[in-house]
Amino acid sequence: MAITKQKGDLAEAFAVYELKRNGFNVLVPWGEDNRYDLVSEKDGIFKRIQVKYVSLKDGALQVSIRSSNNFNIIHYAAKDVDIIAACFLSQRKIYFIPLEGLKNRSLCKLRLSPTKNKQQKNIILASQFESRYDLLEK
Repeated sequence: MAITKQKGDLAEAFAVYELKRNGFNVLVPWGEDNRYDLVSEKDGIFKRIQVKYVSLKDGALQVSIRSSNNFNIIHYAAKDVDIIAACFLSQRKIYFIPLEGLKNRSLCKLRLSPTKNKQQKNIILASQFESRYDLLEK
């Protein structure tokens, strides 16, 4: 199994675990041709979730907001995906990012630590989205 695929599988398993642990039902679509990896359900509210394995680079988690293979690049759209679940497995943390409202459709950087130059404009703090299960309940 390719390392990238293995990381994705681990992130999905972690997302399912965390969702179930927090009282959500989890549905997994059949096949590989869906824009989302999971669907969460709680109290009749369904959310399509795209799961991403993320790692730390320069004080930020790099969250890809697209899918790519050998043939094409697909940018996720709010009509196809509701939430990006960024799984930071080395710290056992999950971040739920609503797709609607993201400005950059290719990459989202979630800052874990302040920038070296103290920049604050256009900075997204990871803490805004950490374990935000409430975003799945609206």
